[in-house]
Amino acid sequence: MEPIRIRPIRPTDAAGLEAFYRELGDESRRLRFFGVTAGLSGTQSTRFCSTDHAHREGFVATIREPGRPHGERIVGHVCLEPAGPGRAEVAIAVSDAVQRQGIGTSLMRAAIGWARRHRISTLSATMLPTNPAIHGLLRSLGLPARSRPTELGTIALDLAVDPGPALAA
Repeated sequence: MEPIRIRPIRPTDAAGLEAFYRELGDESRRLRFFGVTAGLSGTQSTRFCSTDHAHREGFVATIREPGRPHGERIVGHVCLEPAGPGRAEVAIAVSDAVQRQGIGTSLMRAAIGWARRHRISTLSATMLPTNPAIHGLLRSLGLPARSRPTELGTIALDLAVDPGPALAA
């Protein structure tokens, strides 16, 4: 398999990001979006790709694939959205075919590095209680974590991110 590259998302990734979410399996999309969906609309994809890199950020994991736009295919995505002073909401998805190969960890390390550089002290992830993969991924990062149930039947997991030196990728 080609090496995976982690990089900041860019506006030109909109079509590739839309294809990534469309190609995820039904269960992966359900776990990511908490319901049945065909993926992202063009508008949603454009919004995810239009970060300001100061308050909103995103990273993609890509693999070289000739024939795709820019010669690469998106196989993972993490996004960070403001959630109050010193807080950001984080959400992540990895292609079914390459899960459990460290891509989610690499994407989260990029997100944590960005959070530290931008003085974010808490990353919050909302997830279904029936998603052990994301629970395991987030707890494996070695950051202090606190989970709490939400009113919607989901779980919010807060990760304490020491806003100090960026975590090496």
